[in-house]
Amino acid sequence: MGSLNFGKDTAEDKYASFLSEYKEYMDDDLSIPKAQRVATSAWHLIDWAFENDKCKHNFTDLSNFREALYPRCASLKIMHDLATATKHLTVSKPKADIRDTRKHAGTFSAADFSDDFDIPRLEIEKSDGKRLSFRREMETVLNFWKSYFNY
Repeated sequence: MGSLNFGKDTAEDKYASFLSEYKEYMDDDLSIPKAQRVATSAWHLIDWAFENDKCKHNFTDLSNFREALYPRCASLKIMHDLATATKHLTVSKPKADIRDTRKHAGTFSAADFSDDFDIPRLEIEKSDGKRLSFRREMETVLNFWKSYFNY
């Protein structure tokens, strides 16, 4: 069979696509569609790494490969739930224990203040009430993939 991805068939190609989507998101980090795209790309990169790197990781089952990655990057579980909700609306097998997501208005300007202040952000609320910044979670995932691909 030929390429179904216009010749972009390697995990490294998918990683490059993820980096491009990450940059687009960071240029507009309150954009929900851009956040959904980069979360989905970050999640699906697991499938590409599994398929392309079988001789490197020696896993024969995708779910076992995913489970092996979670301790190295728990934020991948968040990406799973967000990507699944983006595609299917609901998540039948949640991994990250997310209660809600929202666009938080904040009281300080993001241009003038860091994440340590109440700035506008896309927010993830866990079932225990803890609130996470989507941007910070995505940065964690980015750093994981950089390490995985040795960049």
